[in-house]
Amino acid sequence: MAQMLFTARLGGTSVGQFDSLNLGDQVGDVSESVENNRRILQGLLSQGEPKFMNQVHGNEVVEVDENLDSAITADALITRKKGLPLAVLSADCLPILIKGKDIVGAIHAGRKGILNGVIAKTIERIRSISDSELVATIGPAICEKCYEVDLEMYLDAIAREPNLATNSETHCLDLKRAAIGQLQANKVKVTDLGICTVHDPNYFSYRRDGITGRNAGVIVL
Repeated sequence: MAQMLFTARLGGTSVGQFDSLNLGDQVGDVSESVENNRRILQGLLSQGEPKFMNQVHGNEVVEVDENLDSAITADALITRKKGLPLAVLSADCLPILIKGKDIVGAIHAGRKGILNGVIAKTIERIRSISDSELVATIGPAICEKCYEVDLEMYLDAIAREPNLATNSETHCLDLKRAAIGQLQANKVKVTDLGICTVHDPNYFSYRRDGITGRNAGVIVL
């Protein structure tokens, strides 16, 4: 049975704008604090050291095992290795955790990721390895009321992915509905935790705070 968790911003060692369980190492926080926070996370899992990504809003999917030590530039990780945690960082984008009987995955999906197919590409990669029934969990992320973009970006996005649409007056994008639609189209069962990072001060939110830390979603087979 896969284990998963989503972190909030409390319970760590970072201070100031990164107070306190910031798990992002490329946001301006003190590196020692981030290392301490990642050790705290590892302690919560009682498993191996989590594999993190250098996330670039792309659609690269990488399969990892315990032997991969170098930094991984990708926006989705999958593994068949038991006891190897996969981590996805977020501060408004969707952290999506995928579990099957013999494989797990972690996806970073913001507006760009949803539009460039990172979700479908990850599911396709998983299905090339396993015929397991898949279940996805969407963790804390920005809601459809908070992700306002300019009208040009809104019209471009909804033309490419209609499920992003809300209305042309507020021109907010509904990342969660779009992600759910893409997952269900690929025959993946979906659970949404229903937490908005902007509304809930217990989570880091880039849209709300600008300079801030990163939450994490972690899954381990």
